Amino acid sequence: MPATIVDQDKDVVGPFNRLSASQVNSFQSCPRLWFYEKNLHFKFPQVPVLFVGRAVEDAFCRMLRESPGLISSNASSETLSKIPLDQNGQPDRDDEKIWPSQRILPLPEKLLPKSLSQIRDWAISRIDSHLPVSLDLMRLEWEKDERKAGDWSDVNYAYCREMCINGLDMHIKELEACYENLGDDDLQTWRDGNRMMWPSPDGFGFNLTGSHPLASTAKITLLEAWEICRPWFVDPDAAKFSLNSIHPDFWFQGEYDLVYRWDGNIKIVDLKASLGKGDRSGDYVKQLRMYAMLWWVTHDKKEMVSELEVWYLGANKIKIIPNPSEKELKKMEEELNLLWKELKSSDISIENFPPIPSPVRGFLEGGVETASPNEKRCERCDWKVICPGGSGSDEFPVNKSFSIPGTITPIEVTRIEELDPRLSIVCNVFSVFDTKNNRPSITVSQGNSMAKIDILVDKHQDGQRPWPEQISKGDRILVENAVVTVNWKGELVLKIDPLGLISITDKEIKEYSDLMEFRARWNVVGKLVYKFDKKGIGRNGKQWHRKGVMIMDPSGSMKISGWANDWSSQYDMSQIGDLVLIANTGIDAWASQVRGDISRNSKIQVISST
Repeated sequence: MPATIVDQDKDVVGPFNRLSASQVNSFQSCPRLWFYEKNLHFKFPQVPVLFVGRAVEDAFCRMLRESPGLISSNASSETLSKIPLDQNGQPDRDDEKIWPSQRILPLPEKLLPKSLSQIRDWAISRIDSHLPVSLDLMRLEWEKDERKAGDWSDVNYAYCREMCINGLDMHIKELEACYENLGDDDLQTWRDGNRMMWPSPDGFGFNLTGSHPLASTAKITLLEAWEICRPWFVDPDAAKFSLNSIHPDFWFQGEYDLVYRWDGNIKIVDLKASLGKGDRSGDYVKQLRMYAMLWWVTHDKKEMVSELEVWYLGANKIKIIPNPSEKELKKMEEELNLLWKELKSSDISIENFPPIPSPVRGFLEGGVETASPNEKRCERCDWKVICPGGSGSDEFPVNKSFSIPGTITPIEVTRIEELDPRLSIVCNVFSVFDTKNNRPSITVSQGNSMAKIDILVDKHQDGQRPWPEQISKGDRILVENAVVTVNWKGELVLKIDPLGLISITDKEIKEYSDLMEFRARWNVVGKLVYKFDKKGIGRNGKQWHRKGVMIMDPSGSMKISGWANDWSSQYDMSQIGDLVLIANTGIDAWASQVRGDISRNSKIQVISST
């Protein structure tokens, strides 16, 4: 099973607290780097190459999902899209749902490819259909990112296409091997329509009635080999992170790129839209070894991975990773579990994660190991200006009040960890209406106070729906861990994010908050980590522009944003590493991260400059 269906009643960890290979690699590169990015939620600059890699993988997998026996070379890129999904965003297992391939008749014999070269030509045509769409979607996603950097015009379409074709040629080697070596029993099993619990995505869903519609009756055909050797991969239309493989004890997760299993052996492939040069190639080796451990533990420690490969699509080279032994897998699981306990402990602080970077590793094209470069990891780090490993420090002022120009009395500030935008209240439903997104629109009352409830998610962090199935006017409800804000009309709004929960209750609850206890405005001071900027066109056709900062103090981090016109000239003057004070900011939150929202009455002031 390459993906896990989580039993929510047994999952005591939750999706936000699992360990992943990327976190392990980040921590081993530098403990402080991990703390900045995973605990304080610093987001490094988002350059186009990060999105290009996702576009190449998306187009490549959409091509693999299709069949030369069903899809003509010039068919629409949307032919197999819109697969049925369940409430968790996974492909739906309901046999009553209709899948796109079930609506398509097999192509006539004269249109079927008869040779490997014809299959290759068909697949390239499908890449040409999907790649422009995938790149355009990623471009739009990049443009929306508040931390976007670089220039999309530098993206080379021909190179992206070449990488997809390189991946195709690597896959065709599997196709040839399957065509020449597949056993008769395995062939007949496929022809009879038998499918694995997690079949490779092909638009047919989980079950077939009768034999496979593309089955032949004589010797195996190339078309059948294409179908049988298709690897498992994350269906491009599934929800993000919905097809992770998760440790039986829920503390580790990973998402495989390709899993080949047509011959009974398991080959895990990691796709990389790169040349494989440089330090990160070392991370890919460790990631695949962790994936070998994950496969082993999710198969009752009885099935081991046979092969591990990195496909460097930019270099058109395959790197083979030695398989860990069972002894190594057991040791790896134990060490990773200890690391998870260390990293996810509730009382960790920045002092526990010193800036002690590992040496930079050297790799040539194709991930070939070579001598380490004469370079320090801190020199390339995005956080070197604020980190003691670079030119920064962990020193912060101890005073809690600051005098700034334009104010008569000193401004008292609050540590970020002491900001609490959440409250739990007992209240009554004043009104409830259905909405287009199936989340109820609720207004509640508590005495003479009123508030709107804005439900932002379909799932609580423990996997359950965050509102009751039946809710009516007059119901007495308990709203837990809601984020309290004030909208532009001055109305109180209770936001339900992954930590929020609504339940109907008739119990006597003595300890709960009063809506009027909410404090709307706060003052904070911290080091400027970075600025960000977002622009767009609203539904009314007018352009909007928001700016923001990420700051940190000894207790935590905070992202603060607002309309561009509400920031003063001090915003433009401030630089990374400066100590800045932001007065009169509203507070918001998403999951564990506190956020700020400035208005025209807020103020930013540089206290000390780097």
